[in-house]
Amino acid sequence: MASPFPGMNPYLEESNIWPGFHHRLADELAGQLNARIGPKYYADVEVRTVFEEVAIAVPRTIYPDVGIYEPSNLEPVPGPVAMAVAISPAPVQRLTTVGQTRLHAVRVYLTETDELVTSIEILSPSNKRVGEGLEAYRRKRAQLLLSPVHLVEIDLLRGGERPGREVVAPPLEADYILLVNRCRAGDEPRISEIWPVALNEPLPVLPVPLLPPDPDVALELSAALQAVYVRAGYAWRIHYQPPVPPPELRPEMAAWLKQLLG
Repeated sequence: MASPFPGMNPYLEESNIWPGFHHRLADELAGQLNARIGPKYYADVEVRTVFEEVAIAVPRTIYPDVGIYEPSNLEPVPGPVAMAVAISPAPVQRLTTVGQTRLHAVRVYLTETDELVTSIEILSPSNKRVGEGLEAYRRKRAQLLLSPVHLVEIDLLRGGERPGREVVAPPLEADYILLVNRCRAGDEPRISEIWPVALNEPLPVLPVPLLPPDPDVALELSAALQAVYVRAGYAWRIHYQPPVPPPELRPEMAAWLKQLLG
């Protein structure tokens, strides 16, 4: 059974579903590309593991203990009376855990030399989480934009902060953002081609740039997503009665979803 959504399914953003979906989508996109770009090029999936510290606040009320040592009158005390220094517990105590996240990206290489031609980044929650995850991805993104490599960025997550400055200033009225940034010859400025996509819209066919004079190759995102949805059994794994995972939908999308799901 196919997904009831024309494009991205927001229920796939659920934290216990997203990692598997992310992995399968990267494999599907690489397979789709390999059927179209060989033998001159090949696509492969890069997997990186990052470790994140997640601090969980534990509400506790701390009452400092103050103790004073008073010597017995029966014992002679040489010098001044000794006093114990009270050490107060930290006012905030948190449980810190270390999480392990696997990040998947699709890379297009020139077969003859293994030269990286295009990097297809499928954003994960860690890439958009304010702090080290977001900053680390922005550094990686900046390196790609300064290199002779094309960048394709696929953001199928409504939550978190979007890493690209060009999609937040001015902000785009969209649920999902797809972006293609082509490497330019010489000092020609790089321009991001941006596809803002609403929840009720199908995902577009994205152009994947290759080396000149080779034309772009088509990346059919909606077809890839539907293939993953069917193969992973999401039709019977996802329950559509609960609200969509956070953040809350935009009002017009909430009204559309209510009509779609009855």
